[in-house]
Amino acid sequence: MFRASLTASLLVCSGTTLAVDDIAPIASARAETRSYDIGATSLAEALDRFGEQSGLQVVYPDGITDGHDSAALSGRYSAAEALGRLLAGSGLRVLFANPQTVVILTAAAADAATAAGSDDEGGRRVQTVQLGTVHVRDVRRTLPQEASRSAFGFDKPLLETPRSVSFISKETIELFGLASVEDLVRVVPGAFTPSRFGIQGGIDVRSVPADTFFRGMKRVYLQGHVNSVLSANDSIEVVRGPPSPIYGMGKVGGYTNVVPRTARASDGRLVTEDQGFVQLVAGSYDLREVSFGIDGPFKIGQRAGGYSVYGALSTANAYARGVPNDAQLLQLSSSLDRVAGRFRIESGLALQRSMTAGALIGRFTQAVADSGRYVKGSPLVNLDANGNGRIGFLEMHRGSPVAGTVSVVNQPLVQIFPWQYDGNGQPLRLDQFARVAGIPQTLYDYLVAHPEADPGGLLRAQGVGGPLPISGSVPIGMALDPRTTGYGKLDIRRFAAYERRLEADLATAYVDLVDDADPDFTIKNQLFFDSMNQFKESEQPFGTDQNPRIWEDKLTVTRRLKALPSWLGINMLGSLNYRSTYAPISQCFGDYSNNRSDATARDWRDDNAGMTPNTTFSVCTANADLQDDGLPYTVHGKSKLSEMGAAALFDIDFASGTHLLAGYRIDGSTARNVEYAGTLNTTAGTSANPGVFASRDMTAKGWDDGTSWSISLSQHLPGPVVPYATYARSSLMLDNNINRVSNTQIELGHIGASRFIEFGVKTSLFDGRLFISSAAYEQRRVSVNSVGDPSLANTEVAGTRTRGWESELKWVPTRNFLMTLYALNQKTYYTPNRGGNIQVDARALGFQDVVDPATGEVIYPAEAFLYGGRAFVALPPGLDAYREKQGNPNTQLGFTSQLLLRPGLGITLSGNYLSSVSAGRLQLTELPEARVFNAGLFAEWRKWRLKADVFNLTHQRYFRARNGDTLADVPVSALPGRRFQFTVRREL
Repeated sequence: MFRASLTASLLVCSGTTLAVDDIAPIASARAETRSYDIGATSLAEALDRFGEQSGLQVVYPDGITDGHDSAALSGRYSAAEALGRLLAGSGLRVLFANPQTVVILTAAAADAATAAGSDDEGGRRVQTVQLGTVHVRDVRRTLPQEASRSAFGFDKPLLETPRSVSFISKETIELFGLASVEDLVRVVPGAFTPSRFGIQGGIDVRSVPADTFFRGMKRVYLQGHVNSVLSANDSIEVVRGPPSPIYGMGKVGGYTNVVPRTARASDGRLVTEDQGFVQLVAGSYDLREVSFGIDGPFKIGQRAGGYSVYGALSTANAYARGVPNDAQLLQLSSSLDRVAGRFRIESGLALQRSMTAGALIGRFTQAVADSGRYVKGSPLVNLDANGNGRIGFLEMHRGSPVAGTVSVVNQPLVQIFPWQYDGNGQPLRLDQFARVAGIPQTLYDYLVAHPEADPGGLLRAQGVGGPLPISGSVPIGMALDPRTTGYGKLDIRRFAAYERRLEADLATAYVDLVDDADPDFTIKNQLFFDSMNQFKESEQPFGTDQNPRIWEDKLTVTRRLKALPSWLGINMLGSLNYRSTYAPISQCFGDYSNNRSDATARDWRDDNAGMTPNTTFSVCTANADLQDDGLPYTVHGKSKLSEMGAAALFDIDFASGTHLLAGYRIDGSTARNVEYAGTLNTTAGTSANPGVFASRDMTAKGWDDGTSWSISLSQHLPGPVVPYATYARSSLMLDNNINRVSNTQIELGHIGASRFIEFGVKTSLFDGRLFISSAAYEQRRVSVNSVGDPSLANTEVAGTRTRGWESELKWVPTRNFLMTLYALNQKTYYTPNRGGNIQVDARALGFQDVVDPATGEVIYPAEAFLYGGRAFVALPPGLDAYREKQGNPNTQLGFTSQLLLRPGLGITLSGNYLSSVSAGRLQLTELPEARVFNAGLFAEWRKWRLKADVFNLTHQRYFRARNGDTLADVPVSALPGRRFQFTVRREL
């Protein structure tokens, strides 16, 4: 059999035979028209350009095109019409092997194939053509000629899709070693995603959380509890902007649509023979991975089918010392034709288990970013009073009592400080806060009672002072011990904010009934199920046991109208869906150790990093008994969502080259939520009697609805150049990152809205060798009533506005070289400019270093006054200095390239530039700009493929902020330095 090249090169094969279904010069499967722009050139070059612009493989015997030229071709034609014009006068004939492949033969060879034909078991006329040495051209999955299936629901070439879309094939995933969604930033503009405790599940698109679709069906929110396995996919599309109206409610920034490996090729044809592979990967940080794939045909009676099995087992250590990163994945799919009339059934199941932990650098300051200088020191007061190795909820209150009543702003290890104002009542910038000498009253009193903790008496000599929190008193548990405190050098692989255990089990299943034999009239019914069982046990503390799951049924019908004038073409799509979400959760929260733990406190070989008995807390998932030194559940409830919607979409083509795409959708939803009795409210009571248990269930139920619409206009100009404009308004579910909706949000309305505007231009130049796409855009929430709107704080959908531009370039100047480039510049602002309680360190609040007057040495850094807990500052709304959202670099550049040195041997090079960015909204620390390069060498020999990769080739030291708006200034992830990876693959 022939084998398609994975690169933009021609591959020569010998002794090739090809079974041909349809020898008609004009195949009905190729009646669909596309735009072509091919200059006058040799026939061989013209056929290459045709393959690029049509998305078809062109196969022909060696030498058959010699001496033939082709006239220029420009305009919209069917594939058969285009080939007829290119081959005019050559005496050559076209055979359509399948909807994906055409064969060019001499008239005699074509007649011989016809005479030698026979009927197969399905009654089809089949001819076997002996081609000898053939050329195979396949750049569909290198240049952007692949049709976008998820941007609008119609299969439209990316050149004609009026939206920024990036297509990533499995060849690209393998070629450039894309392992997790964190790697997508290397090839996709706008896909940079801040870290969620170092784990990447879902991604951000254009600076806001994005949806994830599986074969066009929206999954549960992936959070950061599990790594996505990119190698399990046949392709990934990243679409910028909200989903088309046919998909239902979705995030404003965009979404990814993954297509798993199946037994069907991208053109819909089943595999014709058994095939498979086994792959082994080894690399830095003890990476070991084995994966396999098997595809093959089967029959049930006269019905043809195919199956696909993919499995992967990997074990590794994360960059953070002591953090495992293990995963297992099994993916099954099958397809069977004509199960009911013309309908085929496609079904699949994906099971994944992820076992890891989470880790971030605590006590992160500008000095850590610049030089690794780290404030070390253990907490002063031992809160583990009974010595059992962990701090219970009651122990925490007794060891670090608050003054007065416990509240949101007044807890043993959490204090909120007021914002400072000038004499005219105007809010200051944080760097203008007054510096206040002295130490907290509670620390002074403790040191007077325990002078051994302050041997030189320098802290007591400072007197009582320092900034005061809203409560009026800093609990004693917030301070570090002067005897252990000072500066040290941080090993950035020592992540002090450590989560001990994190497991996630995912199950995804689908059953589709599809009739697309007539491309002008298709029917598809998709039944989809998705669930995640996530369990986290973090002794910071944070514990969660959640099992969100959804099922959805969607019916989609497309119809192309035929009785129309020649100057008009209309394709219509209608969609109905019902979606049910069930999201139960049991959870407790604290996370005090992102500062309380000292990353230098223990030897790096200790898996607990900086965790000690005095920084380790009881967690509800292990011990929820309040009276037995435990921590009860602080969140315990469930949400149920029922969504239903109907949509219509029209794709209208005019002979002038004008295209209009317009859609409308109506959504309705019933939301129910309950918060169970017995949940502990930790922000009530006193230190003598902390916390109050809920005495009864708190429930809410409500109905809400919304409408979505989009309109896109594009014009096909000579070149071809295609400018376009898209305007959309989309409904969105105001749920949080565990698919729950709060009682408050239900009462106010749980469906919001967003607005999206994009202007762009796409072009294909130099006979299709160069593809360029550029766009300017604005996206924003439009359903926010005020800065105090609960949907700004209680949902995953931020109230922001993002404006920017991006450009992509894909270039194949020769058959042995390809290159892609992208550039992006954008800014995101809070709209409205709301305030909030944001974590800071003591220095930012106005505490001062304690300095030895004799030597000038800092003996107690200002940060140490509050590093035993978490300090927040109450940012007021409307402060322009903090209007811009941080954490996502405003300027991002990326490139990839591949060079074939000779057939079967090549090199890859890729890289990114990420501009400097503040780690969090208050701009306390500036993460330096990063230039990261990766290189690879691959070799193919018969059925073997070997590949060696070096990531972060120059050993760049760089960081990534945590996602979210309230914590990112303090906990930050350090990203891996230079690392190696080796891959061996054997085709079966």
